[in-house]
This record gives sequence, C-alpha cells and structure tokens, in this order.
Amino acid sequence: MSKDGIDASLGLAFSLELFKRYQQNGVLQAELPRAFGLPRRCKAFLHLARGEVVSVYLEDHYGQRYSSDKESLCRLDAEKGPFEWMFLPQSTSIEQSAISAPSAAATARSPVPTIISVLPQERLVTWSPQQKDVLYTLLRAINGERNVADIKHMLPLSPELVDELLRILLDLNVIVFSA
Repeated sequence: MSKDGIDASLGLAFSLELFKRYQQNGVLQAELPRAFGLPRRCKAFLHLARGEVVSVYLEDHYGQRYSSDKESLCRLDAEKGPFEWMFLPQSTSIEQSAISAPSAAATARSPVPTIISVLPQERLVTWSPQQKDVLYTLLRAINGERNVADIKHMLPLSPELVDELLRILLDLNVIVFSA
C-alpha cells in the first residue's frame, strides 16, 4: 500500500494490542472482500490515537463511507483473514500542535471529524447541563472541514477533554473521521 507503512498482517486483534501497548498514532487499513453487506470489495480504516481506536469505517470503491466497529472487523479478520493490514503512522506532533498554533504540516495530517447523524438525546439524560454545553460547543466546531488540531486550538477546552468528547461522539455514531 505504502512504502512508509508497517505491515500489520498478523491479525487485527493482535496488531491492535501492540499499537495500544506502544501508544501509536496513525491509520490501520486493509482491503476486505465482500463484507458487511457491501456488494464489492471495500477498504477498512481504523484511526488510532495513542493506541486507542478513535474511528472505524469502511469505504467502498465509490468513496462512500459506512460506519463500522472494531469488534466486527476483528471478528471478520479472525474468521476470513487475516487480511493484509497496513499501518500508516502519524507523528505525535499533531496532538502537541493543538496546544500552540498548529503548523501547516501537522494540521494537514490531523483527521477531520464529520457529523453523520443527530445526537441521540436519550443517551444524554444523565448528563448535567454543563456537560451538555461542553458537548454542544464541540459539535458546533465540527463542520467537516476543520481538523482535530484546529478544533483543539480554537476551543477553550483542554485537548484531553476534546479527545474524550470526540471518542464519545464516535461511540454514539454521531461522527466519523477522514484523513
């Protein structure tokens, strides 16, 4: 796939454990056979931040994206694979650049969150008004063009809080990330 990538074809679950242990940042991707009801081959993408999976999606040959999850891909890889996974590392300067003004090179590599569905209000019933306000502040900053580094830089929130809120939005299937 890329001469700069790392071959991670020993199995998705095993590779994810290694990337988690060494807190790697980057994108893990593979071409999959017909899977998850898609009529043709597709590519699977798992975005990692400090070893944690923060975004998972499939992309068909038309460029259309479909939400997925780590567990389903691990199960498919174990049953039908292992597939040829390639890890494309990203430098940690992306996260550090959010504290100061982000450089053009760092922001070019930072993933871009895009809203794909409405926020399920029933999941926020136990949240305090202050917690909801912080979440809505982040949602207003997501426009499908700003990357994570830009959002962290513009909001009066800690980078760690932005990361946690983005993880929550991913878990709720409200956003996806693109490179």
